[in-house]
Amino acid sequence: VSTQSTGVTTPTDVTSAASINLTSPNILTNITDPNAVSGTEDSGTGGWYVVLRVCRVFRVIRVFKLARRSENLLILLKAVGNTSTELFVLFVMVFMVVLMFGSIMYTVEQTTATEGKTQFTSIMNGCWWSVITVTTVGYGDMSPKTSLGMAVGTLAM
Repeated sequence: VSTQSTGVTTPTDVTSAASINLTSPNILTNITDPNAVSGTEDSGTGGWYVVLRVCRVFRVIRVFKLARRSENLLILLKAVGNTSTELFVLFVMVFMVVLMFGSIMYTVEQTTATEGKTQFTSIMNGCWWSVITVTTVGYGDMSPKTSLGMAVGTLAM
Protein backbone atom coordinates (compact mmCIF):
# COMPACT_ATOMS: atom_id res chain seq x y z
CA VAL A 1 0.00 0.00 0.00
CA SER A 2 1.46 3.34 -0.97
CA THR A 3 0.43 6.93 -0.37
CA GLN A 4 0.47 9.27 -3.35
CA SER A 5 1.00 13.01 -3.11
CA THR A 6 -2.78 13.50 -2.80
CA GLY A 7 -2.86 11.64 0.53
CA VAL A 8 -5.11 8.86 -0.77
CA THR A 9 -3.99 5.33 0.11
CA THR A 10 -4.28 2.90 -2.80
CA PRO A 11 -3.20 -0.72 -3.11
CA THR A 12 -0.23 -0.88 -5.47
CA ASP A 13 0.19 -4.58 -5.86
CA VAL A 14 -1.91 -7.71 -5.99
CA THR A 15 -0.89 -8.98 -2.53
CA SER A 16 -2.12 -5.92 -0.64
CA ALA A 17 -5.46 -5.99 -2.48
CA ALA A 18 -5.75 -9.70 -1.76
CA SER A 19 -5.01 -9.19 1.92
CA ILE A 20 -7.74 -6.54 2.17
CA ASN A 21 -10.24 -8.90 0.52
CA LEU A 22 -9.22 -11.84 2.68
CA THR A 23 -9.55 -9.97 5.97
CA SER A 24 -12.94 -8.37 5.29
CA PRO A 25 -14.89 -11.64 5.91
CA ASN A 26 -13.08 -11.94 9.25
CA ILE A 27 -14.24 -8.47 10.23
CA LEU A 28 -17.84 -9.43 9.47
CA THR A 29 -17.41 -12.65 11.44
CA ASN A 30 -16.02 -10.78 14.44
CA ILE A 31 -18.99 -8.42 14.43
CA THR A 32 -21.70 -11.07 14.11
CA ASP A 33 -20.24 -14.12 15.88
CA PRO A 34 -20.27 -13.90 19.68
CA ASN A 35 -17.52 -16.54 19.97
CA ALA A 36 -15.14 -15.12 17.35
CA VAL A 37 -13.05 -12.97 19.66
CA SER A 38 -13.18 -14.95 22.87
CA GLY A 39 -12.56 -18.30 21.20
CA THR A 40 -14.70 -20.35 23.57
CA GLU A 41 -17.89 -22.11 22.68
CA ASP A 42 -19.97 -21.09 25.69
CA SER A 43 -18.77 -17.59 26.58
CA GLY A 44 -21.01 -15.55 24.30
CA THR A 45 -19.14 -12.35 25.11
CA GLY A 46 -17.11 -11.68 21.96
CA GLY A 47 -15.72 -8.18 21.60
CA TRP A 48 -17.84 -6.86 18.74
CA TYR A 49 -20.88 -8.79 19.90
CA VAL A 50 -20.83 -6.71 23.08
CA VAL A 51 -20.83 -3.56 20.96
CA LEU A 52 -23.92 -4.81 19.14
CA ARG A 53 -25.62 -5.47 22.47
CA VAL A 54 -24.89 -1.92 23.57
CA CYS A 55 -26.39 -0.63 20.33
CA ARG A 56 -29.49 -2.69 21.10
CA VAL A 57 -29.77 -0.89 24.43
CA PHE A 58 -29.77 2.44 22.61
CA ARG A 59 -32.76 1.24 20.60
CA VAL A 60 -34.62 0.66 23.86
CA ILE A 61 -33.73 4.15 25.05
CA ARG A 62 -35.70 5.55 22.10
CA VAL A 63 -38.84 4.61 24.02
CA PHE A 64 -38.07 7.43 26.43
CA LYS A 65 -38.62 9.90 23.60
CA LEU A 66 -42.29 9.04 23.93
CA ALA A 67 -42.26 10.75 27.33
CA ARG A 68 -42.46 14.11 25.60
CA ARG A 69 -45.81 13.15 24.10
CA SER A 70 -47.38 11.55 27.17
CA GLU A 71 -48.63 14.03 29.75
CA ASN A 72 -49.13 11.37 32.44
CA LEU A 73 -45.57 10.12 32.05
CA LEU A 74 -44.29 13.69 32.33
CA ILE A 75 -46.22 14.10 35.59
CA LEU A 76 -44.71 10.87 36.92
CA LEU A 77 -41.18 11.95 35.95
CA LYS A 78 -41.72 15.34 37.57
CA ALA A 79 -42.91 13.65 40.79
CA VAL A 80 -39.84 11.39 40.84
CA GLY A 81 -37.64 14.42 40.24
CA ASN A 82 -39.26 16.33 43.09
CA THR A 83 -38.73 13.45 45.52
CA SER A 84 -35.23 12.50 44.39
CA THR A 85 -33.67 13.30 47.79
CA GLU A 86 -36.16 11.12 49.63
CA LEU A 87 -35.69 8.28 47.13
CA PHE A 88 -31.92 8.52 47.54
CA VAL A 89 -32.27 8.26 51.33
CA LEU A 90 -34.59 5.25 50.88
CA PHE A 91 -32.10 3.42 48.65
CA VAL A 92 -29.22 4.17 51.03
CA MET A 93 -31.22 2.85 53.98
CA VAL A 94 -32.20 -0.32 52.09
CA PHE A 95 -28.56 -0.81 51.11
CA MET A 96 -27.49 -0.46 54.74
CA VAL A 97 -30.15 -2.92 55.93
CA VAL A 98 -29.13 -5.44 53.26
CA LEU A 99 -25.46 -5.10 54.17
CA MET A 100 -26.18 -5.37 57.89
CA PHE A 101 -28.41 -8.46 57.68
CA GLY A 102 -26.14 -10.13 55.12
CA SER A 103 -23.13 -9.69 57.39
CA ILE A 104 -25.04 -10.82 60.47
CA MET A 105 -26.38 -13.91 58.69
CA TYR A 106 -22.92 -14.84 57.40
CA THR A 107 -21.43 -14.50 60.88
CA VAL A 108 -24.24 -16.41 62.60
CA GLU A 109 -24.26 -19.26 60.11
CA GLN A 110 -20.46 -19.58 60.07
CA THR A 111 -20.11 -19.66 63.86
CA THR A 112 -23.07 -21.89 64.70
CA ALA A 113 -23.19 -24.29 61.72
CA THR A 114 -22.38 -27.89 62.50
CA GLU A 115 -19.82 -29.73 60.37
CA GLY A 116 -19.31 -26.63 58.23
CA LYS A 117 -22.49 -27.27 56.24
CA THR A 118 -23.73 -23.80 55.39
CA GLN A 119 -24.74 -22.05 52.21
CA PHE A 120 -23.37 -18.74 53.47
CA THR A 121 -19.78 -19.06 52.32
CA SER A 122 -19.14 -15.31 52.01
CA ILE A 123 -20.62 -12.01 53.07
CA MET A 124 -21.77 -11.46 49.47
CA ASN A 125 -23.80 -14.68 49.66
CA GLY A 126 -25.31 -13.34 52.86
CA CYS A 127 -26.11 -10.04 51.11
CA TRP A 128 -27.75 -11.95 48.26
CA TRP A 129 -29.91 -13.78 50.79
CA SER A 130 -30.66 -10.47 52.50
CA VAL A 131 -31.79 -8.78 49.27
CA ILE A 132 -34.09 -11.68 48.45
CA THR A 133 -35.48 -11.80 51.99
CA VAL A 134 -35.89 -8.06 52.63
CA THR A 135 -37.64 -7.54 49.29
CA THR A 136 -39.84 -10.61 50.04
CA VAL A 137 -39.03 -12.27 46.71
CA GLY A 138 -38.03 -15.54 48.38
CA TYR A 139 -36.35 -17.61 45.66
CA GLY A 140 -35.61 -20.37 48.14
CA ASP A 141 -32.08 -20.99 46.84
CA MET A 142 -30.53 -20.09 50.21
CA SER A 143 -31.93 -20.52 53.68
CA PRO A 144 -30.46 -20.50 57.18
CA LYS A 145 -29.97 -23.93 58.74
CA THR A 146 -29.36 -22.97 62.37
CA SER A 147 -32.01 -21.80 64.81
CA LEU A 148 -30.16 -18.55 65.44
CA GLY A 149 -29.97 -17.99 61.67
CA MET A 150 -33.71 -18.57 61.38
CA ALA A 151 -34.27 -15.98 64.10
CA VAL A 152 -32.17 -13.46 62.15
CA GLY A 153 -34.18 -14.32 59.04
CA THR A 154 -37.40 -13.64 60.91
CA LEU A 155 -36.10 -10.22 61.95
CA ALA A 156 -35.03 -9.48 58.38
CA MET A 157 -38.52 -10.07 57.07
